[in-house]
Amino acid sequence: MWHDIHPTAPFVPFELKIEPQRMSVSSGSHSDITDAEVAGHRAAIFSDPDFNPAFNEVVDFTFVTDVDLSESTLAALAQNPSLFHDSVFHIVVAPADVLFQIASKYKAFARISRPNLFVVRTRDEAYQLLSTARGPG
Repeated sequence: MWHDIHPTAPFVPFELKIEPQRMSVSSGSHSDITDAEVAGHRAAIFSDPDFNPAFNEVVDFTFVTDVDLSESTLAALAQNPSLFHDSVFHIVVAPADVLFQIASKYKAFARISRPNLFVVRTRDEAYQLLSTARGPG
């Protein structure tokens, strides 16, 4: 569907990192994003023994090389209850215009199921938002 967003990015499969000390779930892809990969990612988060639904989430699409997501998949994912508590922040880092548009569409679909979903262009913006989610100190 969309191609060559970051053609020089190294190939690394979808990565998941859960950091209990930071109370965060981080993930990102250095390759393609497909309907099947997104569905599998949800299962990977849920099955990780370190997962805690009170953790904030950052999904980083900085190095995505290709996107093939259907609007029906975005809508279905948004209608599923979140794995996380309503109060947590879900932050999508989407520097490329096409990814920003897709993430923004997902945000519109998920306004009820994920009230604290933010779409930003940079990791710095994501970290700034996380600092407000954690509160002072």
